[in-house]
Amino acid sequence: MLDNLTTRVLENAAKRRWRERAYSRFLQDWRRQVVLLRRQRAGEFGPPLGDPSCTFSAQSVWLRCAVNPQGPCQGCIHYLSRIPKEPD
Repeated sequence: MLDNLTTRVLENAAKRRWRERAYSRFLQDWRRQVVLLRRQRAGEFGPPLGDPSCTFSAQSVWLRCAVNPQGPCQGCIHYLSRIPKEPD
């Protein structure tokens, strides 16, 4: 009986430590992403790539857009303006 109880207590303690470590790693990754995003928005890495007036623009310094990440924005067939056109 005592051995069974001891085993269960040790197993639960090990599971709890594993969950705490996993959650700690999750928080570290999350904090790292937040810091990186703040630095990017502050313009620390330079201006964003691509055309900011396009709907598909990633607004990122690493990725130009979601549809055409490699190519130029000029003459792109997927261009869609963020600003809606006024009705005539």
